[in-house]
Amino acid sequence: MAEATNSPKYNFLFPGQEEQYRRAAWDCLKLAETTSNPQTSSAMLNLAQEWVSLAEQAERNDQYRLAGYRAKAWECLSLAESVNDPERRVDLLLFGRMWLSLTEPIEDDLRGAYELPPRLAA
Repeated sequence: MAEATNSPKYNFLFPGQEEQYRRAAWDCLKLAETTSNPQTSSAMLNLAQEWVSLAEQAERNDQYRLAGYRAKAWECLSLAESVNDPERRVDLLLFGRMWLSLTEPIEDDLRGAYELPPRLAA
């Protein structure tokens, strides 16, 4: 079963999708519980295990991605300390901030480029 998660057909993991993968596993478990056919029940249990594996893999990917962003940020910040050129130092500090900002949670009020903030739209 573990080798199936490494196959190319499972390379569609998206950041932040762990909850949807777990919901799909839960749905498979409910279907397995309600069916009277043992083969269908077995297939649904196997599918639920696959969805749980995908959720776990997506969680690991998110953790590695965030660690990579932090490492890049610290690299830029430490380089900024050793650079003599003030413009280059400012650039490195800005890049470090940008990398760190990728580790912060996204606000709920995402909007398109042409949409006004809710307080201004009214």
